[in-house]
Amino acid sequence: MILRLFVHDDAEADLDALWDEVPETAARITVLLEELEGNQDLLDRLTQHGFGAYRSRDFHVSKWLEQWNKGKDLWRLKVWELEESGVRYRIVYAFLPGKGHYHVLGIVPREFNYEADHELSRRILTAYENL
Repeated sequence: MILRLFVHDDAEADLDALWDEVPETAARITVLLEELEGNQDLLDRLTQHGFGAYRSRDFHVSKWLEQWNKGKDLWRLKVWELEESGVRYRIVYAFLPGKGHYHVLGIVPREFNYEADHELSRRILTAYENL
């Protein structure tokens, strides 16, 4: 199965806002997304919980456990280079295993707490339900 990566309109809007606020961060995230799109091995890593832990790779993958435990295939990716720069964001995405599709649903600040009633969570969960 060929894995594919899509960026949801909401995540595109998040990225556009980053280009206005912190263009260096937006550029790094854009480059990473482009790298992922063209690399089947890296795409496959996006569903390996713990991949890249302890800075062993360029990014770290983890399940959004609260949602994962509810049957939602939602994940988050941390870019180590951004952690070091002090401008910290996470890429939140869904995986549709039957199709092999990854959907980036949000690019959120690290301070985002993933609580189900948070505005960003509601937005991401709505996008997920509409996939």
